[in-house]
Parts: sequence; structure tokens; C-alpha cells
Amino acid sequence: MNSIVRAILHAILRLPAALAQLRHLPRQLWRMIKAICRRIRLQCKGQFPTRPMTGGCCLNLTDATSRPDPLIYSQPYLTAQGLAVTWDNPDIELFDNGVLVPSSDLEPDHEYEVRVRVWNGSYNCAAINLPVHLSFLTFGIATTSTPIAVATIPMLGAKGTAAQPATATFRWRTPDRKGHYCLQALLDCPDDANPDNNLGQENVLVGRLASPATFRFTVRNQAAVHRAIVFEADTYQMPTGTTCGDDYADQFGQGRFPSRLAESRAHWAWAKRTQAYGAFPVPDDWTVVIDPSRIDLGRDEERAVDVTIEPTSPAFSGTKSFNIHGFALAPGGSARQRIGGITLHVSR
Repeated sequence: MNSIVRAILHAILRLPAALAQLRHLPRQLWRMIKAICRRIRLQCKGQFPTRPMTGGCCLNLTDATSRPDPLIYSQPYLTAQGLAVTWDNPDIELFDNGVLVPSSDLEPDHEYEVRVRVWNGSYNCAAINLPVHLSFLTFGIATTSTPIAVATIPMLGAKGTAAQPATATFRWRTPDRKGHYCLQALLDCPDDANPDNNLGQENVLVGRLASPATFRFTVRNQAAVHRAIVFEADTYQMPTGTTCGDDYADQFGQGRFPSRLAESRAHWAWAKRTQAYGAFPVPDDWTVVIDPSRIDLGRDEERAVDVTIEPTSPAFSGTKSFNIHGFALAPGGSARQRIGGITLHVSR
């Protein structure tokens, strides 16, 4: 009898602790419902690929200030901030026997090493056992994705530590059919502070200038509805690296930052001021012709698009980069949504 009473008292004493563990449940359920709804909306619009099944990674912390933020150079995320982007991803590289090779110059049925560099935006939380999914697409905009492999990063340190960035390494044998393929890397962390910066794409083609350089790529409508898609070209490239040390803050027009939040806000303000989309038009001494400049596609329909690029000066030599961006128009044409793009390197 005494043992039963002791068990009841012990259970009563543990009740406050059990209830305390449940206090986060409504907030977590609400976050999960919002995330599911958002992914469904993006998938219906064809803006976001099907997310692979979660394999369990990172630290499962309920405090938002202590959550990791794995990230990659993510064109969809940067586009949403109003920034110009390149589709020549600085965080996705291919190697053949240790030698860096461009993604536009791959041999069929040949094995390459793919390295995906991953960063952490959190200053106080590492990501443990982070899965990185690698897939490829046929060359173009919004084409079909084919999985390659999944690699796990055992430890991605907090921002500013020696364990950040980290690299996920893959062995990939290209398809036996000759052609150009785009690579996509997707970080899969279920407790991510910002899951919108997890998808990066390497989508590049190099063309030799005879007169002129010509390219062809495929555009696919992944949305469940008919869409009109228009194309624009610009010449944005990644800026050179920022300086470190005492001079770092001075380039933003002020002294040392009072906090990390102030530093982050200043850097984003600088990026939006100097790297905004539309600030890098095609120069007057180049002509870029996109044919057709607008296409209408039904659900899952594809169509080829041709691009012709030529300098007006025959004296040009070297390499020039051009980004072709695809935008889906809303009904009535009052708004548009970027659905992808490619980077074309013209060389002579």
C-alpha cells in the first residue's frame, strides 16, 4: 500500500515538469502547419522542388535564438530579397582527378567529384549530421530534377568558427548521353532558423565567339496551371570579397558595429544598395537576342529557347558573362515571379 502511495506522490511531483515540456507544443505545431502550407503553395506555383524526406539532423532546439542556419548561395532566396544573382554558383564545384572543371565542359559517362560548400548563418548554434541532397537537371529553366546522392556533414560549426564553412563531397557519373546538365544542392535541416536559403543551383554554359555565340536551352512549366513566361538578360557577377579586420565595418560608412544584428542589417542594406536586380543591364557594346522572348506553356509543357550573343566590337577578347532570367507572369501581367535562370559565358 505504501509503495502505491509513494508512486502516486512521485507522479504528482513530476507533473509540473511534464507540463513544462508541453508548453512549446502549440507553437511548434503552428510552425509546422505554416511550413507545410508554404511548401504546398510554392510547389503549386512551380517555384520550389519537391523536398526530400527529412533524415534528422542538426540540434533540435526550441529556442529560435539557438537554432542553426545552414545556407548556401541560394538564387531563389537572394531573388526574393530583390538582389541580382548569377547561376554560376560559387558554392558548387566539380573536379576531375583533383582539377577544377567548369560544369559546361563535362564528358558523358564520366565520374566527377562534386564539392558543395555549406555555411552557417547562426553565431551560436552548430548543425550536426546535416544531410545535403545533390541532383541534376537537363540544361534549362525549371526542368525535371533527377536525384544523384545524399552526403552528410558531421559537423557544421557556428558562424565565425573554424568548422564553418564545411564541404559535402559526392562522386557523380554523368549520364551516357552527351549534353549539358545543371546541378542542384539542397540542405535538409528540419530545425533550420531560415529554410529559404537552402537551395542552390549551378547552371552554366560556355560558348565560343565566332560570330555570334549561340545557345539553346529548355524551359518547362512546373506549375499546375497555364503560365506565360518572359525572359530578361543582365551581366551581374559576384562582387570581390569584402575586407576583414578593422577595415571591415568602414566600407559600410561607420566604425565598429555595436552588435552582430547591427552588422547583419548594415551588410544587407549595402547588398540591396549595390547589388539590386536591374542595376546590371547588358552594355551598349553587346547585343543579346532571346527567341522567343515570351512563351506560353501549359502544365508540364516544355519548349526550346535560343539565345544569340554578339559584341558590337570585333576587337573583343576574353570572357563575358550573361544571366538569362525567366519570369512567370500573373494573370493580367500585373505581377511576375522569377522561376529560374541560366548563366552563359561567351569566350573568345
